[in-house]
Amino acid sequence: MKWLRHSGFSGSNYLHPLREIGGHQQGSSLIDVGNSNEPKQESSSSASAAGALVSKPETVALTNTHLHNRLGIVAESAKSDDFIRLNVGGQRFMLRKDTIKHRGVGRLLSLINAEQDSRMKLVDGYFSSTNEYYLERSPALFNVVYQFYMNGQIHQPSHLCPIDILDELAYWGCDDDEDNDSQDDETPNLFKHLYMGELRKDIWNIVEEPASSRKAQIFATLSVLFVLISILGLILGSIPEFQIPVKKPNSTEVIDNEPHPALTYMEYGCIVWFTIEYGLKMTVSPHRKRTFFQLLNIIDLMAIVPFFIEMFLFLIGINTEQLRDLKGAFLVIRILRVLRVIRVLKLGRYSSGLQMFGKTLKASFRSLTMMACVVATGVIFFSTLVYFLEKDEPGSQFYSIPAACWWCIVTMTTVDLTPITVPGKLVATGAIACGVLVLALPITIIVDNFMKVAEGERNVNAASRFPRRFGQLPSMNP
Repeated sequence: MKWLRHSGFSGSNYLHPLREIGGHQQGSSLIDVGNSNEPKQESSSSASAAGALVSKPETVALTNTHLHNRLGIVAESAKSDDFIRLNVGGQRFMLRKDTIKHRGVGRLLSLINAEQDSRMKLVDGYFSSTNEYYLERSPALFNVVYQFYMNGQIHQPSHLCPIDILDELAYWGCDDDEDNDSQDDETPNLFKHLYMGELRKDIWNIVEEPASSRKAQIFATLSVLFVLISILGLILGSIPEFQIPVKKPNSTEVIDNEPHPALTYMEYGCIVWFTIEYGLKMTVSPHRKRTFFQLLNIIDLMAIVPFFIEMFLFLIGINTEQLRDLKGAFLVIRILRVLRVIRVLKLGRYSSGLQMFGKTLKASFRSLTMMACVVATGVIFFSTLVYFLEKDEPGSQFYSIPAACWWCIVTMTTVDLTPITVPGKLVATGAIACGVLVLALPITIIVDNFMKVAEGERNVNAASRFPRRFGQLPSMNP
C-alpha cells in the first residue's frame, strides 16, 4: 500500500491509499511512510510492483480509479528515477525531484544535484537494496520539512517545540530568508487600501511596534521616560517640601497645599506627550474601534482625561477650589486627580514582565474567583462568630459584623485586632488556619499558569525567528 499526499483542497493535505492497478500517477508528490523495521505482508503482485518501484527505472503505476472518477485528478506517468527515497530515523519518505527543484532550497536540493559520492557526505547511510538514503533524524520533525517542500509553508504541530523545528530547518537548509519579492504580499497589509496607507503604516509601527525599527525604539524610550517623569512629579507633589500653600482670595487663611509650579509645568509637558501619543495611535489605526477598546489604550486615555476635565472647568470659569463647598463635585475632582496614578500601568506596554503578570492573572481568573468565594464564606462565618462572642466585652472593638469582617480578612493574612475571650481566640485560631489553606492553594495554580504563560511567550519569540516567507506559526497551546 502506497500513500499519496495530495495538496489540492484549499491548501489542505490529504493522504490517499493507492492500489497499484496499472495506469498513471495521481497527484504531485508521493510519500511512502512506514517503519523500516516492521515486516510488511503484501500480495505477490504488490510485492513485485514495489520491487519495480525500488530497483528499476520503469513506469510506476500509481492510480486509483475510484479516486480519479470522484476527484477528477489529472493523472501523469512517472519513473522511479524521478523520485528520491529517504529513510529518516527508520521511517520512509519519498519525494519527486521536481518538487524539490521547485522549492529551490535546502539539503535535499543539494542531494539530488550531487553525484553519488558527494551524496554520501550529505547523508548518514545508504541502503543499496532499496536505494534509500538514511538520515539519523527525527521523522516527526522531518514531517515539517516535508510539508514545506509540498506547499511552501511551515506549520508548527502542537506537540513539537519551535526550537527543535528551527534546528531541524537549519539542518535541512530551509531557514534561509533569501530575497523574496512576495514577502510583503504574503503578509496581510491592513493599510493597503486606506488613505495615506504607507505613511499611516510607518507611524503605526513606530507607535505600536517598539522592535520594528530604530525610530520605534527611540519613541518607546521617550514614552517610558515621560511616564517615569510623570510618576516622579506625582510623588514629589505629595511631599510638603515641594508644595506651596493655597490661600483664600483676599485672605491669609491657608485652605490647601498644591505642588510647586515647576512640578505643574512638568506635568503639562507629560500630558502633551501622552496626548500626542494617543492621538497618533487613534489617527493612523486601521481599526479605530478595536484600538479604542483595547485595555492598554483605555489606560492611556484614562491617564489624560483628568487633566482635560480640569482644563475644561477652568475654561468655563469654574475653579476646582470653588467646588469645595459642593462635596459631591469636589469628590469627583479628587477621584480624577487620583486617577493620575494609573499612568504607572502605561509601563506595562513596554514591560514583558508586567504583560506576563497580567496574562497570568487572566489565565487564573477562575481560580481567583473560586478563592474569593471561599474567602468570603470564611470571612462571613468567622466574623459572625467572633462578633457574638466579643461584642459584650468591655473595650471590644468588634462592635459590628462589618468591623469583624475587617478583623477576619486581616487575620487571614497577618495580625491586627485580637480577641479578648477564650472562645474568641479559638475562633481566631480557626480563621488563621483557614487563611493559610485558602491563600496557599491558589498560589500553586497561579504559579502553574505563570509557567504556561512564560512557555507561551518563549514559543512566540522562537516562532518570530521564522522568516515571513514561511508563514506565521500558531501557538503551542492546544
